[in-house]
Amino acid sequence: MKIFRTGILVVFASFLALVGPVASFAPKTARAAASASAANCTMTPADLSAVAAAAAQGLQAELAARKALLTRVITCAEHDARTSQANLNAMNLTGDAANIQSQLSGKLDDAINYYNLELGKLSQAGIAGTQAVARETLSWRQGNYDPLAAQVSNFILWAGNRLNQVKGLASFVDQAAPNPELEGDLATAESLIQTAQNENASAETALAQFVPPDQSLTLIQQSLQSLADAYQKFSDISATVQTLLPSAPSGS
Repeated sequence: MKIFRTGILVVFASFLALVGPVASFAPKTARAAASASAANCTMTPADLSAVAAAAAQGLQAELAARKALLTRVITCAEHDARTSQANLNAMNLTGDAANIQSQLSGKLDDAINYYNLELGKLSQAGIAGTQAVARETLSWRQGNYDPLAAQVSNFILWAGNRLNQVKGLASFVDQAAPNPELEGDLATAESLIQTAQNENASAETALAQFVPPDQSLTLIQQSLQSLADAYQKFSDISATVQTLLPSAPSGS
């Protein structure tokens, strides 16, 4: 029984590490629901209790229950990687951004292949084999997939920022209000945009070099904060412009 309990802890640890909080794998979109249709990814501790109950029926029942649970867990992790890849590939990018996108998508392909290989090991696995698969997958997830998933999330955040929109707004305000009273505010706004551009370039370099996710995220957040400050400054300028525009003549 001690060996069994140790094995259950390994399976439980893999379950928690692979799919995260139970609620996070409940399908939230039609696409997610479709991708998870082959495997119910809303898991609970009751699933582990079923393995414990099966153990009382003998080794074959226990083994079957273990395989069923691990299959669900790894399949859900594989679906998670596919969903992340779909979100990544849905972005219409060009240039260096498209190159980073392609590299990240390739790494997600590697993750999907890894999960499929681990699933393939289960068919011939015994009790010890299922324990080994659980340990291997948990260790690989923590050391490889978790950082990759964070990098993909950071890249999507970076690629989706509104830097070009801010630049367009700057051009609009500059043309709409060539007024000496606004020169100082416009200079400040342009400085904020330049800062955001510099930080944006640093973030791109970090993403291209696959530095630790927390470092690239910090650069992205700095860039987005500069963008937010620029938007606020342009909002203030726009409000000022409205006060400077000539009033429409009143009707007779």
